[in-house]
Formats: sequence, C-alpha cells, structure tokens
Amino acid sequence: MKLADMTWMEVREYLKAASALIVPVGTCEQHGPHLPLGCDTLIAEAFADRISEATGVPVAPTLAYGVNLPCDLFMSGTAGFSFDGLRLCLADLLADWRRQGFRRFFVLTAHACAVGGFGFAHHEALKQAALPSMRDGACDVSILFPYWTDVADLLTKQSAVTHACEVETSLALHLFPEKVRTHLVRDPECGLRVERYRAFPEGVADGPPPDGWSGASGFPASATAEKGERIFARCLGPLVAHVKAGA
Repeated sequence: MKLADMTWMEVREYLKAASALIVPVGTCEQHGPHLPLGCDTLIAEAFADRISEATGVPVAPTLAYGVNLPCDLFMSGTAGFSFDGLRLCLADLLADWRRQGFRRFFVLTAHACAVGGFGFAHHEALKQAALPSMRDGACDVSILFPYWTDVADLLTKQSAVTHACEVETSLALHLFPEKVRTHLVRDPECGLRVERYRAFPEGVADGPPPDGWSGASGFPASATAEKGERIFARCLGPLVAHVKAGA
C-alpha cells in the first residue's frame, strides 16, 4: 500500500480507521565499485514494502537522502543533508502528516552508519525530527533499523554490517541483482577497517580519499543471494512484529 498511489479520498477513508504510516529514509551515497548509489534507499524500500504487505500500513514516498559519512563526501554522486537539514526536513513532513490525522509513524532507514565513531549522526537526526510531534503525547514515532537484528551466524567473515560489505552485497544480490556489478565485487584491502578521516561532527574530510580506496569495507566477495534472502527474512520478522503491535 503506497501512499503516493492513493487518492486523497482513499487516504481520508484510511484515516477513519487507522493512523499509522511507514516513512522510508534512504541515502544517495557511494557503495563501492559494485553497488549503486541508491543501495540504502532500495533496501529500505524493500523492507517497507514487505512490512506494508504484512500489516496493511501504507508506505509514504521515500526521503531518499540522509546524512553521509565524511569520507564519502568527495566521492562522485554522493549527496545528502547536513544533520540539521535532515532533522528539519523530516520534522516538517511528520508535522504535515500529523495535521491530517496520522498519529503513529514508523521511520525506516537502512543507512548502516549506526555504529562506531559517527553512529549517531543519521539516526540522531531522525530521532530529533520526531521530538516535536511526540512532545504532547498525541503521536508516537519509532525508528526502524533492520541491522539491529543479529545476523552474525548467517555471515562468513563478518559479525555485523559495515559498508558495501558481505551483508549489504548479499541483500542487493537477493533484492536487486540486476543492479549489482558482480564483475567488480572484491574485498577491499582495508577489510573491516573503515577509512574514517575525521569523525562527524568534529569535522569533514578535507580532501579526496587515498589512492586505491574503493569505498567499500568488510568482505563483499563472501556475499551470496541465498545469504541475502536469509538476512532479509531474519531482519524483517522483528520489524513486522513491532509495526503490528504499534499500529
């Protein structure tokens, strides 16, 4: 159930019986030589669509930009919001939907910069965007992130998601294999070490990355479509359960 495909009268009828809405948030960010810039967006939309199928909660048009990693800002095609830009943009959208009668929001992102030195930036912007709509208790907002589910036992060389890695590449091979440049999939020399430059928000990268930096980390060469199918199912279950309980 996509909000963009509904008429305003159909939305009005929906709001007579329910008030929940799934809001996908993606990125336009480099994902190594083998995955498209919209990788996080495509994964978030896939989760949102399956949650909607299982719960009947409509999916809002995707906000396809997020807060990018500092080391990605010099990579061709990468573009996004500042911290305050994402916070204000999402806050405005939630306020508009709240005015119409939506009261339960599920903001879903697959942007995997949710751990480590700059983990708070993208997710914290989403959380702070929700605060104005939640302060009087009339609305509730959940931040949904698939990778909070443990998938370590499904992986070969990693224990969690990194960037354009075994996890994301496996999901891509399962969800949108036609967009994966399989002939360019190889493990970067850095392995699990992420090229951080200076961590957000202390500063941003002040120049392009070093020669030979692929933009990926982890071990994408270990990815398979079958592994992606299992990862997707594992992560989807808790998200569906949460939306069913909260909608």
